[in-house]
Amino acid sequence: NTTTMDQLEEIIRSATQAVDVPGVVLAASSATGKYEILTGGLYYEKAFGVRSLKEGQTPEPMTVNNVFYLASCTKVFTAVAIMQCVEQGLFTLDEDVTRLLPELEDIEILRGFDEGTGKPILVKATKSITLRHLLSHTSGFHYDHLNPDLVRWRKSRGEPTGLLIKSLHHRCLTPLVFEPGEKYLYSTGFEWAGFMVERATSLNLEEYMKAFIWKSLGITSMTFHPEMHPEIMSSLADLSTCVGGKNKFGTVKDPFGKIIWKKNFWQSKDNDYSGGAGLFGRATEFIKLLHSITAGDGKLLKQESIDELFRPQMSDSSRKHLQELTKMKGSNDMASISMPMGSQISFGLGGGMICLEDVGGLRVSRRAGTMFWKGVPNHYWWADRTSGLCGVYASSLVPTTDLVSIALNETFELAMYNKLSRESRVRL
Repeated sequence: NTTTMDQLEEIIRSATQAVDVPGVVLAASSATGKYEILTGGLYYEKAFGVRSLKEGQTPEPMTVNNVFYLASCTKVFTAVAIMQCVEQGLFTLDEDVTRLLPELEDIEILRGFDEGTGKPILVKATKSITLRHLLSHTSGFHYDHLNPDLVRWRKSRGEPTGLLIKSLHHRCLTPLVFEPGEKYLYSTGFEWAGFMVERATSLNLEEYMKAFIWKSLGITSMTFHPEMHPEIMSSLADLSTCVGGKNKFGTVKDPFGKIIWKKNFWQSKDNDYSGGAGLFGRATEFIKLLHSITAGDGKLLKQESIDELFRPQMSDSSRKHLQELTKMKGSNDMASISMPMGSQISFGLGGGMICLEDVGGLRVSRRAGTMFWKGVPNHYWWADRTSGLCGVYASSLVPTTDLVSIALNETFELAMYNKLSRESRVRL
């Protein structure tokens, strides 16, 4: 694939004009190069389309200063906070987390339901949960609204699921669905990890990140609570949705459905700070953190801590379970994003998947060791330390894993590698 930056921009411009996607911001950076932006290297940022599709309003162009709900892109920020705390000796990756999370001391595993009474069958877990389990989604926790058994368990207690539960802590406090370390399921692990940071430092996550992450990187427009910051709230990109709803995997049911405005579902006024999905911020500030860990510039973490973020973390049994998911198209789209079915992947500690082998082709060209992940409103990011390149594709469109958005992100990723290759040859 030889896509140029001009071709990339024309493709995305055409997609936004056709309202295949409403608006997009792209940002990418390399660790080395001739441009004196960030800490040096090739740098790119560009906005396309509009900030909102709300009827009756004059469309405002999307700008690189617009703020997005970052959703699961939050996890990489929490991972950095965690590793900073590990460096300070506040806790370790492999200790039993109940020292700071005593409510998990007698955690039980949901094994099903009694056929006669319909009551949940709960057995005490025999293994301890570690921070490494929480960050690699192998703890046994699962988001309740994604798990039919946990939905039934909530119902047996007269409780709703997911965001219908106001308290973040209450949302996270569910039984496990397997023994820690045995399998992989995308989970509330980063929420629990965020609680650990808060309890170890006596700061909420916003206070912690502002002092020890955002200040170091010059980030000024990031928050867990935009409703408390009028200047951030006024630049927030509105949500849009693809008509037709979601399929059983939680992804777009009709990829050709019309795109329309949707009321934002995240504007809460509670006091929670979700380490797994709570942040709001600019793509052009998110890239600063990706650049720091990709370049290893020392602003946030020691080199050995960065290495740990990028190191595959899963046991043989949990990775085997993950690999089974990559053999089915729907779950592969959710789990590995643009990777060919059956690709060899693992989870690191940095809030993203890790490529275990070089992957080349028309869709993506990722090096072994690349970390990548996404956020619900069709955000996609990658960090490749081998090539020294990282990038983020930011939008505000649901359901997640929209096929058009994925294709545009793939085009962006390939175009950036092509640009990096051409610039490297020029410098040589």
